[in-house]
Amino acid sequence: MRNSEERGEAKGRIKEAITLVMRQLTKRFGEIPVPISSQIEDLSIENLEGLGEDFLDFNSLEDLSNWLEVRSH
Repeated sequence: MRNSEERGEAKGRIKEAITLVMRQLTKRFGEIPVPISSQIEDLSIENLEGLGEDFLDFNSLEDLSNWLEVRSH
């Protein structure tokens, strides 16, 4: 039972992080294209947390795309 609870908590944490990052990015850049949204949804919790800070340095969606490209390899 404990493992399923832990997995559920981890999934909830990731979902919350995705929601927060997407809200931040949408407020900054407007609507986020689906391919970029999909990449964000596939990030680890560590990368989501990093994106939550790093996006402050982005000037465009291109900066976001480049950031995602580096982390997808």
